[in-house]
Amino acid sequence: MEKFAQIGMLLEIYGGLLTHRQRDVMDLYYNYDLSLSEIAEQFDISRQGVHDLIKRSEQILLKADQSVGVLKLRDRLWNRIRDIEQDLDSIIDDFYEECKANPDKIKEKIKLVKKKVHDLGSL
Repeated sequence: MEKFAQIGMLLEIYGGLLTHRQRDVMDLYYNYDLSLSEIAEQFDISRQGVHDLIKRSEQILLKADQSVGVLKLRDRLWNRIRDIEQDLDSIIDDFYEECKANPDKIKEKIKLVKKKVHDLGSL
């Protein structure tokens, strides 16, 4: 996953662990794409100060996710959802022909998808 996207998601999930100043700087940098100089000007600190604040904040967010693992869980969940979507697409594609020839096969495919949806709760 691209670093900007990863940190942006971590900021959304764990942003409450940061101070208001850290969260504001991270928001401007990652969500509003402001440069270090632009942020430094807004907060009346040096460009290096903004850089250091961002690096410390990134470490807090990464460490939090290493402990809790929400981002990994989110990725696993999305992978399973994509798998279920593919199963549903297959059922839709085969529906008319298989319904005529073998309606029980469609029922089994639907039951399998239903089980996968149910198993999402065990993540």
